[in-house]
Amino acid sequence: MVNMAGGWQGFSMEDSRKRNMQMQENFKELSPAEVLVKLQRGNARFWTGCASRPEASAFERRAMIMQQFPSTAILGCSDSRVPVEVVFDQGLGDMFVVRVAGNSLDTSTTASLQYAVKHLSVKVLMVMGHEGCGAIKAAGLPIAQIEQEPQELANALKMLKRGLDEQRLKNVHDARAYDREAVITNVRRQVEGLCRDAAIMKKVQNEELIVVGCFYEISSGIVDFFMEVTEAPTAAAEPHLVMRGVHSGVQSRMEYHVDQTPKADCEGSEQSLMEKGQSSFVPPSPDSAPVKPSEGDGIYSPTGISSQSHKTDSDDKFTVLISEEK
Repeated sequence: MVNMAGGWQGFSMEDSRKRNMQMQENFKELSPAEVLVKLQRGNARFWTGCASRPEASAFERRAMIMQQFPSTAILGCSDSRVPVEVVFDQGLGDMFVVRVAGNSLDTSTTASLQYAVKHLSVKVLMVMGHEGCGAIKAAGLPIAQIEQEPQELANALKMLKRGLDEQRLKNVHDARAYDREAVITNVRRQVEGLCRDAAIMKKVQNEELIVVGCFYEISSGIVDFFMEVTEAPTAAAEPHLVMRGVHSGVQSRMEYHVDQTPKADCEGSEQSLMEKGQSSFVPPSPDSAPVKPSEGDGIYSPTGISSQSHKTDSDDKFTVLISEEK
């Protein structure tokens, strides 16, 4: 070994290969739930001022040359105040990060996340919006004002605008609440987009992947893990989202179950659904807020269109059920 003035020692490529193999074994042993807990604990260290700020040594960096083993892939915003590795107190090689204004899906961001899921076998796939997002605020402007921006920027803002459900947001009068509702609505749209990917949902079905939606509060440093996709249909070639669920609280989760009951039963009363073990929550009105229901979580369509009046032939295959751990 050769002592270097910079404070690190020389090492062979054989040592690096062995270290890389060790990193791979450590990665394989992690479950998606363990990775999610790791992220939550990292964020807790960050916002409490106890961040470890892990830095890889020269030896660790050299070992990473051969292959990477990120446990998490995240679609985040390009905002300079939201460096995701810092927010989750993670180090080099821990996170596969895709950042774009408004944390939105397009061809390149979707392809990047698909690569992370298929080829890197990440355990957690995350979409994270944040407090005070300029892209979401701009997307809420009138179309005439948006069209004054450069063409590509205007196109991106109009794409975000289509998913904001502005009619519902008009009912939110507190500025800070409006900001959060708009950002969370956008995060939910992106998660729903990811859940239409059959390969991603197959990983969820096999318990190899958890998909989460998060809101990062810049002022406190806290990340709210408000949406979690934990289950997928088991009897379909192409799992897809039929009805959007209501989500509230850090422990909310979206569960996808195959519905084998006849159509008449599926459209029956809430009591009928409960007797079949499909839901323990009273479905709220379709016009209620998708993030803060008054009585409990249930089946909900954020488009404002009733699922019973807006069905396709394939819609009878799945029911999206929501459960919340108190």
